[in-house]
Amino acid sequence: MGDVMVIDTRGSPYARLAPAPLNRVIINDMFWKPRIDSLIDKTLPLQYEFLEKTGRLDNFRTAGGKKGGAFIGLWFNDSDVYKWVEASAYALVQRWSRDLYEKLLNVVKDISDAQESDGYINTYVQLQKIDRWANLAWSHELYCGGHLIQAAIAIKRSLSNEVLFNTAIRFSNLLLETFGYGEKKLKTSDGHPEIELALVELYRETGRKDYLELAKFFIDIRGRGYVANTNKLGELYPMLRVSPVHIVDHAPIREMSDFAGSHAVRALYFFSGVTDLYLEIGDLVLWDALERLWNKAMKKIYITGGLGSRHDGESFGEDYELPNERSYSETCASVAWVMWAWRMFLASGVSTYMDAAERTLYNAALAGISIDGTRYFYVNPLADYHGKYLRQPWYDCACCPTNIIRLLSYIPSLIYSISRSRPEIWVNLFIGNKAEIDLHGNRVRVDMETNYPWDGKVVLKISPEKVDEFSLMIRIPEWADTARAKIRGKAIEAKPGSYLEIAGKWDVEELVELEIPLRPRLITAHPWIEADYGKLAIARGPLIYALEEIDNKFDIRNLVVRPEEINLREVHEPKLLDGIVAIEGEGYVVNEDELYSGKLYREYSGYRGKQAVLENRVIFRAIPYYAWNNRGRTRMGIWIKRI
Repeated sequence: MGDVMVIDTRGSPYARLAPAPLNRVIINDMFWKPRIDSLIDKTLPLQYEFLEKTGRLDNFRTAGGKKGGAFIGLWFNDSDVYKWVEASAYALVQRWSRDLYEKLLNVVKDISDAQESDGYINTYVQLQKIDRWANLAWSHELYCGGHLIQAAIAIKRSLSNEVLFNTAIRFSNLLLETFGYGEKKLKTSDGHPEIELALVELYRETGRKDYLELAKFFIDIRGRGYVANTNKLGELYPMLRVSPVHIVDHAPIREMSDFAGSHAVRALYFFSGVTDLYLEIGDLVLWDALERLWNKAMKKIYITGGLGSRHDGESFGEDYELPNERSYSETCASVAWVMWAWRMFLASGVSTYMDAAERTLYNAALAGISIDGTRYFYVNPLADYHGKYLRQPWYDCACCPTNIIRLLSYIPSLIYSISRSRPEIWVNLFIGNKAEIDLHGNRVRVDMETNYPWDGKVVLKISPEKVDEFSLMIRIPEWADTARAKIRGKAIEAKPGSYLEIAGKWDVEELVELEIPLRPRLITAHPWIEADYGKLAIARGPLIYALEEIDNKFDIRNLVVRPEEINLREVHEPKLLDGIVAIEGEGYVVNEDELYSGKLYREYSGYRGKQAVLENRVIFRAIPYYAWNNRGRTRMGIWIKRI
């Protein structure tokens, strides 16, 4: 097997870095390896059963003439099958499963057999017998096609199987004939971006520049009103009309300055595709736009790394519009954010982007799947004061369950990067693994041992095949107070929020010891985030913590803390929630509701709960946010009132 790349920027002229091949990094730690094992043993097989039970696979069989019947489910259900295929292909690189492999091949055959002779494939359009491309503003035809292409590339790279790849090529060639600036071609794109980044990756896989040009066309045509207007049914049925802002068609990318009101996943997929295009063509106007939009996104992101604050349209809000209990923070948006951050990092080598990816990965994204890998959240609120949320084994709209498994399958490739122009190995994430990296012709073994995120000690054993000069670049997270590396007995102080470079001649086996002290920290929000004003959150390392009422024998809404008295301390719980470090602290319970005697408002006469505060001192407990709701319904909150 050759190198298996999720994003192959090795030949991208404007990429500073390329990811380590997926198959050259095998995870073996106690935090992520159980999740990878669960993905292969439980999550992917269970999702296959749901794809069967809900008719998603039967849609392909019906379209392929293997059985009779009508289309079942939502019009974009094909994409769930494609995402499952992609995740399965990459997961099999980490650990083989004959059963999963055979299921995968059967699904691939059903998909390929459903394709029409000219290359078209979309089971909703085929079985409903509606016009192709006529309702792109909402039909998701190109969105589903993009996921088809990504799945096909994954199988080709991971398993050397080209059946689905040939299907994707035929579909992509049909797109070349159908869309573009030429006479009689359609000058529009899909209401849900995704095709853009898929076509760029197809260009990387095939070397065919027409795929890259088509991706550029889909990016350049957006923001001019063509996409929102591609909706014949919207002319007849007002409920099917779409807002240009919602589908990110409100401004050309080079001019876009804000995306409040835009569907979060659409926007982030689009920005990911634009970044992919930049990596190939080096358009600095695009890069300026991407940096501008990234900086705007940093005013719309939750402390957990979640994105999309509005339930209305699953969309971004205005700057600082970040409600907690009404937070949407869709799991798909977390996946899309990591995808964008990863690409921005590969373009620049700037640690800010990998810091952002880590925060989302360990918090908002990981919260989207239960610890045992069998249940999911579609939305990820930062508070549940009414105990109404409960993870589900599946959803009618199953975009999130099938998306989080893609992200889990990508993780090995996120850990390391290799400089394209210099002899450098970049260490991005601290996940125990054994890796083999081709560094400009020198095979370098890297063994990483760590108990991160519970412990900040990381030991790297660097073993080049031959003595060589190169640099080891180690990310020092921006949340760290201090960090220190040690090599050959020499200590090196490191600067948080940057990459530490350790350069020199590396012998057959060298040890690098990294120490990033972890401690509970209190976090305060920008004062313009109205929902968090006068409140504090707790963090430790990359993890954000939450209070569940199951651990606290009081209404957590009544907890208040004094920062100078909170006395945060770590509690190691090896048997709780598959092993965590909990945090305990001291505060006060004040039932201020009683002071209002059933009224919503009263005349202010000072803080009347002061005496009650002094009389109701409690010890509270917090757990990592990703682990909440793994023990059933209970009240939960991240932000704590301070006095």
